[in-house]
Amino acid sequence: MSQKKPPRPACGVEFPKDAKGERSTTEINKETFAVAIEAIDADLASKVRAEKKWRGRYSKYLLEQVEASLRSPQAALNVASAGLNYLHNTMEFVRDDKCTSFKEAMATITSGGFETGVVQGEAPTKAEAVIPYKGKMLRGDALKVQVDKWVRSGVIELSCGHAMTQVADRKDWLDLSGLTFVMLGASSAMGPFPMLMALGATVVAVDIDRPNIWKKLIGICKSSSGKLVFPLKKPQGQCANDDELAEAAGCNLLEQAPEIRNWLLTVEPKSNEFAVGVYAYLDGPLFMKISVAMDGIVDSLVAKRKASVAYLCTPTDAHVVPAAAMDAAGTNLRKAPMWQGVLAMFLKGPKAMKPNKRKPVMAENGEEFYVCDATVVDQGPNYILAKRLQHWRCLLTREAGCKASSNIAPSTATVSVVSNKMFALAYKGMHNFKPVEVFEQETSSAVMGLLLVNDLRNQNSVANPAVELGNPLALFADTSFHGGAWRCGYKFGNIGVGSVLSAIFTNYILAAFLVLYNVFQTLGWSLALFKIVEHATAASKSSSLWEVAGPTIGWFQWLAVAEICFALLGMVRSPVATTGMQVFSRLMLVECVRYSTVAQGNDNIFLWMMCIAWSVTEIVRYSFYALNLAGISLMPLTFLRYTLFLVLYPTGVAGEMGCLWKSIPDMVANKSAYESEMVKHMFQPVLRHSLGYPLVVVPVYVIGLYTLYSYMLVQRKKVLGGGRAKGGKMKKN
Repeated sequence: MSQKKPPRPACGVEFPKDAKGERSTTEINKETFAVAIEAIDADLASKVRAEKKWRGRYSKYLLEQVEASLRSPQAALNVASAGLNYLHNTMEFVRDDKCTSFKEAMATITSGGFETGVVQGEAPTKAEAVIPYKGKMLRGDALKVQVDKWVRSGVIELSCGHAMTQVADRKDWLDLSGLTFVMLGASSAMGPFPMLMALGATVVAVDIDRPNIWKKLIGICKSSSGKLVFPLKKPQGQCANDDELAEAAGCNLLEQAPEIRNWLLTVEPKSNEFAVGVYAYLDGPLFMKISVAMDGIVDSLVAKRKASVAYLCTPTDAHVVPAAAMDAAGTNLRKAPMWQGVLAMFLKGPKAMKPNKRKPVMAENGEEFYVCDATVVDQGPNYILAKRLQHWRCLLTREAGCKASSNIAPSTATVSVVSNKMFALAYKGMHNFKPVEVFEQETSSAVMGLLLVNDLRNQNSVANPAVELGNPLALFADTSFHGGAWRCGYKFGNIGVGSVLSAIFTNYILAAFLVLYNVFQTLGWSLALFKIVEHATAASKSSSLWEVAGPTIGWFQWLAVAEICFALLGMVRSPVATTGMQVFSRLMLVECVRYSTVAQGNDNIFLWMMCIAWSVTEIVRYSFYALNLAGISLMPLTFLRYTLFLVLYPTGVAGEMGCLWKSIPDMVANKSAYESEMVKHMFQPVLRHSLGYPLVVVPVYVIGLYTLYSYMLVQRKKVLGGGRAKGGKMKKN
């Protein structure tokens, strides 16, 4: 049996020891919240300290703290100041078995630092806004169109969309050659390092001393127009090549925070525009420790170099939001699918699905603020305190007259997140809770980079301390790319169970069912076509075409009514109204032919046209859907799906119109082979009239064919590219 590894010796930033001699995270976490809120509300602080189940209930007190901070601007600043002061005074710094407070270590260790490495990029500056999204590189008008879609769907706030399009239009903003940007955690998956390099910025990179990280950063720099500045353990002149440079590069934020600060106070001394971004992340309690270390560095850079600060806010927190976001949350709750309402009735306790919309908080001056509680309790109190620390530093930095950029980033499928199987499964199902969208890290990184540029360049950005806010916490309400968390009908932190269940149902149960359904329809229409061909090639025809193939066609066409239910229940993305019109128009034709003996005759060429066109169309369509749902893409079938309609749609429409024309005599004479309520109440009143066919049937079919044909032509161009792409291969959807 393997023995448990001994704990790592205390070194660098550490939690203080408790009465038992252990470095507990829970007690300092809770006490930080208590001390922070005690600055404005002693009663609430007492409740925090009295809480026995802090790990499961911390989010309740987080929300109450945010709401209490909205009483006045000074209240928010008092909370921030008290919380940060407590952490700096209480967290410890251990070196050579000597322990001091973190604050004392930062104040006394003022000597020591690093050598400086510099690498200059070799490529021209690319002053262009680009967002990678779903396999495409969005720029120019395409970028603006997608941003508008995100705004309209509620994935981002209007101010966020405006900021991104403004940056895209301002190439002068995208020239960052005069900016020196310190990145604490330069290799972060969500960080803007590649973008800053491409736009010509000078990036002072701080990251762990691992050669593979520095080889990657140096490589990115050389292929850009930017300048990379970084700490070295020995002079750059002693490094013969890039490999040796990477070996000597890097530092340790947890253990060397004072020395890193000392070094950063000296680099790029002539820079007129100096900013520091905080991007390093570690799991569990380590995130809290590294956040304190970075905050100590940021505090010094703001005080001594008047640095602007930049953070990435998580959407899973309690934020001040626009009133429009809360209104949209209420609307989306009313429009939520039936299954979500049923699930909400059964889920109780911490996992209960609760409405996202909340009542406003009234400030002392009468101003109303809305707070969205999107906290995910499972993230843990250490994570939320680390993010709260960043909020507090933003507030105090802005109050000190320096810019503070802290935009909300969306839920992102980073490697660290999706490595947790439950999180990965939940992410697959979150899109079922409109308007939530989970993004790939390349998209999130690019978007947050553009918002950072907006904050640094746009004097009207709320990052600028000259822009007045009703409360410092309103800083986080602007330019938010929250991924739909603020406008979801249910609290974002409570949709996890529903997302997992919907992912399981959608990706496994529903997918299998829909594959079987489409296979069954494919076989059914194949049988119909076989009967049509068999009847056409028969030497003698004792029965009519409809008597042979009609029952099969009718049965499978009536089965398609299920597709309306699929759309209604949200099982497929097809619009209910459009699906209903398509299915019922076919059913009316089936009933019409059943009704009219004239229309059923073997001499009715229109019936042959309609039945053949329907059968071939449905065989291709249903087989295409079945294979796509199974994850199989066959280019020949895709080609047929988006090509045969050029002939089959006009053929089918001509056949349908002809069958209706053939049935007119039976309609007028009320002579039927089959009683049909649908025909009686829908067709007969129209076709009995001499002008019914030319004034109703013909215009409806002409308009319908034009609309559907135009739509399919657009889809064909989108999927097939109107021909062959580069390399002689057709584009795949």
